[in-house]
Amino acid sequence: MDMHEKDEQLLRSFCDERCLKDVTYESYATAIGLYSRYHKKPFYQLLEEAEKEEREEVKWKHSKLRARLLAFRNHLMKKGHLATTVKNYVSRVMTVYEEGFDIEIGKMPKLNQKNVKKPMPISYNDLPDKELLRHILKMVNPLMKAIILFMTSSGCAKRETLNITIQDFIDATYEYHHKDNIDDVIEALHGRDDVVPSWRLRRQKTNKYYTTFSSPESTAEIIHYLVIDERELTNSTPLFNISSTHMNNTFGKINNKLNLGKAGSYNRFRSHMLRKFHASQLYNDGLSMDEIDELQGRGKDQTRTSYFMEDPLRLREKYIEHMGAVTINLDVERLSIKSPEFQAMESENQKLNAELDGLKSEVDYIKRALRNKT
Repeated sequence: MDMHEKDEQLLRSFCDERCLKDVTYESYATAIGLYSRYHKKPFYQLLEEAEKEEREEVKWKHSKLRARLLAFRNHLMKKGHLATTVKNYVSRVMTVYEEGFDIEIGKMPKLNQKNVKKPMPISYNDLPDKELLRHILKMVNPLMKAIILFMTSSGCAKRETLNITIQDFIDATYEYHHKDNIDDVIEALHGRDDVVPSWRLRRQKTNKYYTTFSSPESTAEIIHYLVIDERELTNSTPLFNISSTHMNNTFGKINNKLNLGKAGSYNRFRSHMLRKFHASQLYNDGLSMDEIDELQGRGKDQTRTSYFMEDPLRLREKYIEHMGAVTINLDVERLSIKSPEFQAMESENQKLNAELDGLKSEVDYIKRALRNKT
């Protein structure tokens, strides 16, 4: 059954009071929805039942709430969910009871770890390779093509990818165009194959600000997608016009269509595997784990965060040096990947060298003229 309107209202109120984000609301809604469907009652009725037990001072050990929570937990385990998944779902339901409506929850029996499903380890061979990615890119629409190439080359997680705005794209490519309007940016970058954006992002999971980069082929595909995008683009518009659910479903359909099966407990082709592809490819090509952690926004301990800071320019040079490892279609070796500043310096040096050559010629001419006079 769909979530009852009253359940949506009380859950939205619970999240608004705590200034929780939409993605957090969705996680609570999923847990409450599963809990309600299992018990075949809307959550507000289950909540009223728990409040009634408190008024009647029913002991926790004999309460319906305890029995319901345990039954729900056992149900999830029998369905084959991983221990972390079971724990998260039950914890969210309990949090709504406790923090949202002051329902006192006593001690719960510990899970028997022997009966809990353990996650299967993922190996390198489970990761998508370039051949598979090339095949998938031929199957998908321009939006998904841009997303896949961006995620494989940047290492961005799904949440960060979906939160990127048009303004973020303008900022990331600003050194190549010096424009503030997306239409001007598209015009300036259209047809270029050497643009390596520098993305300044916040990893929501770790609340860490970090810098990462993406490949020229992903930039070209983003531009192609924006050219045919029918939305009215403002600087606050999401760069990729897709919801989290739609993205998950699309990855799932691709996985099923190609009969890729599972890697561990999850689909072999899913957004997180592109992040793993990015890390593994760069590591095997010679980047250090610390450099990859920096590119993917993984957190350091507090001391390292306070005292050791990565130089974005040096990191960019290292990324470009190893960019071929995360480039799917283009031959990076044939590209001249230089920052606009470097290109300007080269142009200036060439101009100065030409002027020096001219001065040398003039000096030689004067010397010859003086010799002829003597």
